[in-house]
Amino acid sequence: MLSAILSSLSNTLVLLFVGGFGFWLAWRGFLDVKQRGFVAKLVNLSIPCFLFYSVTGKFTQSELLRVLEMGFIPFITVAINWAASILIVRMGLVRKEWHGIFISCFTSSTVLFVGVPMTMALFGDVGIPYLLVYFFANCLFIWTVGLYNIQLDGVSRAHHQRPKLISLHSIRMLFSPPLLAFMTGVAVVLLAVPVPQFISGTAKVIGQITSPLALIFIGMTIESLGFGKLRHLPREIWFILASCFILRPVVMFIVTGFFDMEPIMRQVFVASAALPVSSVVAVLAKSYGADEEFASEAIGASTLGLVIILPVLILALTFI
Repeated sequence: MLSAILSSLSNTLVLLFVGGFGFWLAWRGFLDVKQRGFVAKLVNLSIPCFLFYSVTGKFTQSELLRVLEMGFIPFITVAINWAASILIVRMGLVRKEWHGIFISCFTSSTVLFVGVPMTMALFGDVGIPYLLVYFFANCLFIWTVGLYNIQLDGVSRAHHQRPKLISLHSIRMLFSPPLLAFMTGVAVVLLAVPVPQFISGTAKVIGQITSPLALIFIGMTIESLGFGKLRHLPREIWFILASCFILRPVVMFIVTGFFDMEPIMRQVFVASAALPVSSVVAVLAKSYGADEEFASEAIGASTLGLVIILPVLILALTFI
């Protein structure tokens, strides 16, 4: 047990130091806002390669089938968290103009930008496919229920026509390059299609830059936000923080306890549930007329919150 705790603390320091390097680069002015955007683009471009290789290079057909057998669990926990957000709204604890954006922030997670480097540091390559199972459920929520509720906020503000829950745009955005890369990798493994060495090698090399660049980007983002934002947060943001770091992981821990699964799968699922609010929410809020500032505050506060809560989370994972 002691060795597991020490290993977890060591992994925490790796995350903090690499993220801290990004913080230092931004603080010293070596990387400005424009260059920060370039780093984000590099991460976005490398993630599909990383996901494809993570599936095709790490799992046999039988191993992948065992992972996918538990693929329904994240959908259950996402649904429970969504129901909790609806309850809080119905209780009158959320201001009317923030109903939709609150529901989206309460349940969505930034699985790739934060989840990938965190999972790599804590569990290694073997943890990534379990993270991707959670990613699929999270992605489906964001581009259906999440987008719909954000649009409702925009409609309420501009008095436009009520949006549709499922639209051609939401379906098109759901099948993003990362999700398509994951699904292609799954199909390749399940159909036993041989992957040429030059393709797998290229995907591996490009994918290897994903985790360090994502951590550097997170550090730069935290530096631009500043810790002062945590001093004056509305109660709705505190509800979202409670969801990220208490409700979601506890719900996942309870739900996974009913099923027979490998300990590492359960650990990755719980860690995935404790990720910050998805950065996509702020983009959608801006695009559809919802409160972009509220979304940005939720993303920033939850990202900063993860830095503070990470040692406790990692220590808790050693007891699962």
